[in-house]
Amino acid sequence: MMTWRSLFRTLMLAALLFATAGERARSDDFPSRNITIIVSQAVGGGNDILARLFAERLQARLGKPVVVENRVGAGGMIGATAGARAAPDGYTLLLLTNADIMNQFIHRNVAFDVRRDFAPISLLATAPLVLLTNGIIPVRTFGDLIRRARAEPNALSYGTPGVGTPHHISGEMMQKAGQFRLTHVTYRGTAPSLNDLLSGQIPLIIATTISVMPHLQAGKVQPIVTADQKRSSVLPDVPTLEESGYPGFDVESVAGLVAPAGTPAAIIARLNQEIQVAGREPELRQRLITLGYDVAVGTAEDFRRKIDVDAQKYEKLIPELGLAGN
Repeated sequence: MMTWRSLFRTLMLAALLFATAGERARSDDFPSRNITIIVSQAVGGGNDILARLFAERLQARLGKPVVVENRVGAGGMIGATAGARAAPDGYTLLLLTNADIMNQFIHRNVAFDVRRDFAPISLLATAPLVLLTNGIIPVRTFGDLIRRARAEPNALSYGTPGVGTPHHISGEMMQKAGQFRLTHVTYRGTAPSLNDLLSGQIPLIIATTISVMPHLQAGKVQPIVTADQKRSSVLPDVPTLEESGYPGFDVESVAGLVAPAGTPAAIIARLNQEIQVAGREPELRQRLITLGYDVAVGTAEDFRRKIDVDAQKYEKLIPELGLAGN
């Protein structure tokens, strides 16, 4: 005779088998409809272009439309929150950036946790953050900047796309390491700060290579130093802050694809497989390098480790810089 305990166990086993079979069925026919990639940046920005380049390849590989949906606002938190709250079925993905990781520790009441609420698929690309000058001031090296800024604290200004951006974080780190002070000027994006740099309204900006490559190539702006730990393949002749005598710097623009937590592992594996194929395509790699990206496609576990390491770093660093709790 079946006891209540054995009946309960039987029902639980049946429910587990049913759920597993349902997940397998969903994975086996994936994708059966459109896939959306949420980008927390306006159309035409570097991350938007990156997402669209990979969306084109995924669409060709998967045989279903892959569309980019731009959800802009609140420093990227609107898009990231939408990505975290989407159904975990592989049909809504998010282009996660390190700005999303920083936001978690800068702002109160952030509605997502990058380590808990997302299933990493693959890192796509990185881009160096570069301190740039227009050549008007006699600053060619990081040492030049330190001497000038120490002699005239806050006399020099630098522009970024806003408080709490990776650009701003790297600028604060530079000042703390070099023990000097600049005046921080915020803009609504890199484009207006670049325009002011080119016109001589501001002597310095911090930008990604994606935003300034044509001007770098034309010699209209000069790179001083990058905030990366290693030299970028995009700017092999530009020294890093570590090489300039300030070890421990590793701030760059990072972008990769994630799905909501709970997305079936088989779907994550399928998406990662197709992204890795796309990442080896010579035409795509050359296009990304031309745009100023370092291609960084890898395994889902590689990307998870990267997210974990960056989250631990910024969780400690942002309060030290006095930027937490906005």
